[in-house]
Amino acid sequence: MKSLSIASLCTVLTVFVVTFVVTAVDSIGTAYSGINISLLMASVAAIVAIVVVIAWALPLHYVLKKLERQEFHWYLLAAVVPSVIFIYGFKPFGQDSSVDLMKQTLFCSICGLIGATVFWYVAVYRTRIKRSSKDALTRAA
Repeated sequence: MKSLSIASLCTVLTVFVVTFVVTAVDSIGTAYSGINISLLMASVAAIVAIVVVIAWALPLHYVLKKLERQEFHWYLLAAVVPSVIFIYGFKPFGQDSSVDLMKQTLFCSICGLIGATVFWYVAVYRTRIKRSSKDALTRAA
């Protein structure tokens, strides 16, 4: 349970940092440049990430664990689904053209893939390393 809490927190912080950096760099030289806009966008992205982690990632993690399907590619595949639903279902940035919706979906998917990588590493891979090192110590004793 501790590793899931840490994985969830790391995922949300990663999404915050990625969104902050991308919006800060993207807004340089525009009318919307400034750290305040980037912080606002990153905060909104972090709130969305919290909702996605609670409503999607954690239940899916338990299902994958029960089915013994905790390979990395399952987590990456699962990360794309909320991005598509979020952009096409809710249209959070207004009634945009299909090209703009694809760009938004691509950005949200990349953030989701990075977040899923962090979540998988902390919740699955790192716990495997700890478990295997404990097993090696007990076998050596």
